[in-house]
Amino acid sequence: MGFVVLHMEKAHGSDSGTTAHIERFIIPKNADPTRTHLNRRLIEYPDGVKDRSAAIQQRLEEAGLTR
Repeated sequence: MGFVVLHMEKAHGSDSGTTAHIERFIIPKNADPTRTHLNRRLIEYPDGVKDRSAAIQQRLEEAGLTR
């Protein structure tokens, strides 16, 4: 059975650790490497956006918000 994780907390400082985990730059020790091919991206980035941080920044700008 699969699991979904949703982080709903205020980030303190840089979100680079969370981004590295989500983008699979860092593989968690409890991840089964034989099953990583089952990962699916449910939401695609907008055109011209290549990573999570850029997607967040673009959305903030569209909404007229700042960090």
